Amino acid sequence: MTITSAPTIDVAQWIDHQKLSFMQIMVAVICCVAVGLDGFDAQIIGFVAPAIIAEFKIQPQELAKVFSAGLFGILIGCLLLAPLADWIGRRWIMIVSVAIFALATLATSEVVSLDQLLILRFITGIGLGACMPNALALTSEYAPQRLRGTLTAWMFTGFSLGAFIGGILVAQIIPIYGWRFIFTIGGILPIILCMLMVVNLPESVRHLAAHNSADQRIKDILTKIDSSQSIPEHAHFNISEDHMKGFTLPHLFRDGRTIGTFLLWTMFFLMLFDVFLLASWTPTVLVGAGLSREQAVYAGAMQQAGSVLATIILGPLFDKIGFYRTLVPLLIIASLSVIAIGLAGTNLFIVDVSAFFAGAGIMGGQTSIIVLASTFYPTFIRATGVGWGLGVGRTGAIVGPLIGGAMLAAQWKPNEIFQMASIPSFIVAMLLIIMSYYGNKK
Repeated sequence: MTITSAPTIDVAQWIDHQKLSFMQIMVAVICCVAVGLDGFDAQIIGFVAPAIIAEFKIQPQELAKVFSAGLFGILIGCLLLAPLADWIGRRWIMIVSVAIFALATLATSEVVSLDQLLILRFITGIGLGACMPNALALTSEYAPQRLRGTLTAWMFTGFSLGAFIGGILVAQIIPIYGWRFIFTIGGILPIILCMLMVVNLPESVRHLAAHNSADQRIKDILTKIDSSQSIPEHAHFNISEDHMKGFTLPHLFRDGRTIGTFLLWTMFFLMLFDVFLLASWTPTVLVGAGLSREQAVYAGAMQQAGSVLATIILGPLFDKIGFYRTLVPLLIIASLSVIAIGLAGTNLFIVDVSAFFAGAGIMGGQTSIIVLASTFYPTFIRATGVGWGLGVGRTGAIVGPLIGGAMLAAQWKPNEIFQMASIPSFIVAMLLIIMSYYGNKK
């Protein structure tokens, strides 16, 4: 009797050779919605800041600790909760993280003191911090190589789109219903998403293959991706990447990844410093420059609109001409645009146009750095790599609002604040040039 061994299928190569399916698009869309609600809940605190200041009768700089509490929560979520997905899977970490920020945001609508607001923003941050790295990992791991930059970048438009919609809603709803209603919306929508995720969100098939999970479970997922492909009954599945076991963090510094990891961490720090400095204080600073509250909020929303459009355009450019050739000039333009916001005074047209291009480069650029990190790390440490990159970067996000509050307390002029905010994106452009050289030599 002839004994034949069961065939072995490389999951990554199998996905790369198939057409993009409905299931892969569904995963990207679910992750996009999750990241969109993440962006909505993360950014609305900056948009409603002027209204909170007015109701609680506090000085603007007193909100700095609330901003930073939320960002410290995000740091904890990135460093501790998100990496668990490299061990137990992406799916349930995503569901739990969305549930955390949903319930905390809903509770924020009932706060009666600054201390309550601070605690709830910290809890919200934990959920937000774990959601994003795993949304990226899931989308990346279901995408074929030829479309990975496009799909992951397009998925991340959800963050800026959610923040943009938040800005528009704030401007329209606060005069009628007040700022608390914004947090009610920001809590109910992700609760609905959680229920949909339980039913429709699959586990990462690459993660399953890397952890030698049940072959039948992997086969079922691949069949849903392309039912026309005949997969042998007793096939085994693997993945042509390193998939070592044990504590994942040290692997960020092994096999030639040390320099790239430190460069990415520095870029994450600088970009998140800038993103959250601008997101937290742009409306407040512009009100101080003479714009009305509604005009200032719209200007903040224009930053998010620029980020959405930039990310849509950037995705295909990443796959065609590469990250570095795309991002370096964009970040330099963004740096100049931030300076222009401060010099525009009360000229609303110049403020909005400059805010749009600043958002395209800085907030869209931050999204792009996350996508770059996802391509740098293999599957078995992808959530850890992106999570820790974002986590280290969140220290910049914590410092950014504090620096903004300090500048306001020191009575810096609006143009001086925006000039300072233009520096990080220029430095990141220079670091990307170094990263491209390192990437070619790695």
